[in-house]
Amino acid sequence: MQSNKQRQIFEVAANLISIDGYKGTSLQKIADKVGLHKSTLFHYIRNKRDLLVYIFEQSTSHVNTNLKMICNSKESKPEEKLKAAVENHLNSIIEDISGLNIYLNELKILPRKYRKVYMRKRKNYEILFKNIVNETKRKGYFKGLDSKIVTFAILGMLNSIPRWYKANGPLTIKEVSDILFKMIIKK
Repeated sequence: MQSNKQRQIFEVAANLISIDGYKGTSLQKIADKVGLHKSTLFHYIRNKRDLLVYIFEQSTSHVNTNLKMICNSKESKPEEKLKAAVENHLNSIIEDISGLNIYLNELKILPRKYRKVYMRKRKNYEILFKNIVNETKRKGYFKGLDSKIVTFAILGMLNSIPRWYKANGPLTIKEVSDILFKMIIKK
């Protein structure tokens, strides 16, 4: 079980790594921001790599679990699943923008054994999303379009949102999600 201090360390580390990159973020910088002596930091973590692995785990587990539930829903129509998948993706991004930036930009830093795990998780996420696209396609949407390209286009569009979205801007993330869904689902 995590202590409040550990959670704070992980949040600070994710924020700093997101801004300065893994190589540009020192344990000293993390300790200073949290208000600890660097040596005390090791009471909560083993090393900087473990911080990165933890951040990757947190960034992928929630969004993947939710997408599996959406995909496996028997009550939802394919269009509803796609709408829920878009909302899930955007909510996860906005809730964990630092984690997304790290996931998109720092994967190459992970040691190979960990990188393989997260590449597999990324691939599984793409497959689940593509399954929803295929279900939607069977309902008459995306006629004549390759499902893999449609999936990558949607995910690329969704992953670009943090570049311009402002939480205090004129639209909520739900409103942005609704607009994007309407753009995507045109017959």
